[in-house]
Amino acid sequence: MHRRLATLALALVCLIIPATGFAAGFSVFEAGARALGTGGAFAARADDPSTIFYNPAGIVDLENWQATAGVSLIFTGTSFAGVDPDPGYGVTEKTIDHVFTPINAYISWKFAEKWAAGIGLMNPFGLGQTWDNENEFTGRHIVQEVDLVTFNVTPVVAYRPADTVALSAGAQIVHGSVDLTRAQQMWDPNGSGFLDVGTAHLEGSNDVAWGWTAAILLDVSESVRVGINYRSKIELDASGDAAFVQQASGNPAFDLAVAAQWPEDQGVALTVKLPDMLWIGGSYDGVDNWLFLLDLVFFGWSEFQTLDFVFDDPSLDSSRPQNYDDTVQIRLGAEYTLNEAWSLRGGYYYDPSPQPTPSMSPLLADKDRHGITLGLGWVSGKWWVDAYGLALISPDRSTDGESLDGYNGTYGSYGYLTGVNVGYAWGGGEQE
Repeated sequence: MHRRLATLALALVCLIIPATGFAAGFSVFEAGARALGTGGAFAARADDPSTIFYNPAGIVDLENWQATAGVSLIFTGTSFAGVDPDPGYGVTEKTIDHVFTPINAYISWKFAEKWAAGIGLMNPFGLGQTWDNENEFTGRHIVQEVDLVTFNVTPVVAYRPADTVALSAGAQIVHGSVDLTRAQQMWDPNGSGFLDVGTAHLEGSNDVAWGWTAAILLDVSESVRVGINYRSKIELDASGDAAFVQQASGNPAFDLAVAAQWPEDQGVALTVKLPDMLWIGGSYDGVDNWLFLLDLVFFGWSEFQTLDFVFDDPSLDSSRPQNYDDTVQIRLGAEYTLNEAWSLRGGYYYDPSPQPTPSMSPLLADKDRHGITLGLGWVSGKWWVDAYGLALISPDRSTDGESLDGYNGTYGSYGYLTGVNVGYAWGGGEQE
């Protein structure tokens, strides 16, 4: 029973911790439609209020008041083809298709010739999944259903000390919540294996966590610009409640034995250090009507080596290795300006997974990602609209018999996204 509860605690831990910096699996990089149109390469472009996420130094070049808000639609699903006995060769299990809707909203204010301030709201982590036929799904003892919502508020200030240099600094304020359900199982000594003996439902959240951000924009020449943006790692104190509901197996003697070991509803807590992030980007607009972009995004995932969690019942306390690796995303983008009103965009990115093979599970089986994006921009006076579409290509990945849960097989997934932002400038400013 304790082994199964330790897995349950791990599930809670993995879902409470998302906050500001996960690559691949938990990351929702879709924080602005203009940036996503060019593959998310935006650290050196930084020319609308969504730059508060990608490089906040850019707001010092936005005139007067400007604001943009938007939403993405994320269509995603996961499949699992396991080896014997779960679910057995030739059998594939799937999640129910989901549509997720992360939002973003930003406002900037240039209150002096060389000074600006702004604030952004985004859902950098907010996905979830439900396995189809969850009461028969062979990985139900790990997870059946999960729903995660996080909010990141980023207030910033920017300053231009020279014509070719802009600087910014700000804070990160993070809150998240999660619901998770999974089956509880116990070994039947008179039977042939584990039996379902109940369910566990988790609700968890973190107190407000704090971090910081700093950025710089350099105009190297009339055509070349370099942007650097840093977001600090965050120490997140998370806590949650676990409710356990026993179910009858049909064997009264066995049910009594289970009841004797059945845990009471209780809390769980942990502290996790989340990785820092570093953007290094460049842009070039020396060709008529064209803009070219390149970003490298570094994630300090080597900080994420173990998960240590504490239950109200000390006998359930446990630690589990994660052994994540540092990663670097590569993001490429281009934009062609058709006329004063319309722009066409395209991009590509490579997002390697930080997750080692033994840590893969139905809760999170992460894979390397290739993203191909297309975008469209429209401007008219004080109004602008940006839209994008994104296709994700993720090669199938096998546990290679190394799963920490002993749940081995091959995971597949699909994902495609679309989103739109609407912006407005007032107080004399117009979007360019």
